Amino acid sequence: MRLAVTHPRKDALELSAREVAPAGTSWAPGTTGAGGGRASVSPSIRQYAFLLDKSRVEACVTVDGQAVDLPRAEAHAVTALRISSPARATQTDTAAQGTDTVEVPLIHLAWARSGDKGDTSNIGVIARHPALLPLLREQLTEARVAEWLAHLVKGRVTRYDVPGIDAFNFVCEQALGGGGMASLRNDPLGKGMGQILLAMPVRASPALLALLP
Repeated sequence: MRLAVTHPRKDALELSAREVAPAGTSWAPGTTGAGGGRASVSPSIRQYAFLLDKSRVEACVTVDGQAVDLPRAEAHAVTALRISSPARATQTDTAAQGTDTVEVPLIHLAWARSGDKGDTSNIGVIARHPALLPLLREQLTEARVAEWLAHLVKGRVTRYDVPGIDAFNFVCEQALGGGGMASLRNDPLGKGMGQILLAMPVRASPALLALLP
């Protein structure tokens, strides 16, 4: 067990640090772990994360003192990648699967990697085979991911398409208990959230599963 406490008053935290000390002698026998004595009270330094409109930022590159001209990216380019209606992909996938499907954890069909952006968690999901992308688009919806991660994610979940690598990016807001130094979680940076998502059950046809090594 890991115990972390936050409070606006320092004396309340000092009381907690004193009262928790008997846990080392009076709780379960065989207590082990890092025995550094009572924890000291320290200020909680929090970062402030915000979004800046891309149109207000200009990238620049200098090589050996010489400026390199870069094309200016369109501010709306990323937002155009969001999948708003997967109906066509759903029909394609259903036809490919047929009615004979089996339930497997998502890790059988995809890789995932996750990390933090303040209190927002990004989870990238990459299909193990291009033919699996329609199936993932159908079953890995924003609503289902939000439900699966509801014990961690308190805000909105948005899915974005990542062209070229058969992948999706899930942006989960209010997902890290404040994020970084502000979070009391065991995983304040959300590095394990991708692995949690990979345990989600999905259904696939034996024909699609046969495409995997």
